[in-house]
Amino acid sequence: KKGEYEGIIEQLKDVESNINEYNRLLREIDDELFSDSFEQVVKTQLNKFNKFFASISEGLYGEQYAVKYDIITNNRGQRLYKFNSFNTNLSSGKKQGEISCFDIAYCLFADSEHIPCLHFLLNDKKELMDDKQLVKIANFVNRNNIQFVASILKDKLPDEINKDEYIVVKLSQNDKLFK
Repeated sequence: KKGEYEGIIEQLKDVESNINEYNRLLREIDDELFSDSFEQVVKTQLNKFNKFFASISEGLYGEQYAVKYDIITNNRGQRLYKFNSFNTNLSSGKKQGEISCFDIAYCLFADSEHIPCLHFLLNDKKELMDDKQLVKIANFVNRNNIQFVASILKDKLPDEINKDEYIVVKLSQNDKLFK
């Protein structure tokens, strides 16, 4: 029994030692992530991204959208970068447009930074957007080699993009995706 308990105590000491080492390594990582030099990298990259985001949103909505960040501490005492859009979009249609602008901006930003990314955007609720913005998005993604997939009811689809070359799958009550 004594040997068994001593073995368990040794295992617990090893685990505690590992936890202490991992916590030390995490503190080092946190110190680097929240250092002035790393924060400058975050600011620089965010400014680059915001140029794409502002340009695309200007073209679609006549407004320049952007993202900002704050450094916060969560309820477990961990520091985090919290990113927010500081746009004043209150309507759900405009919010959907903002999301599309963000996604498209990320594709262009990733290309400019040589970050591999899919040029494939899958969206829902786009019927809430104004027809003019849907048409502008369709034209923009076509020019920039981005696939923009959106599920939209046929009667909500603008005439300018209600063409067979834009439609991949048509579904109905009689022709369902999962038969």
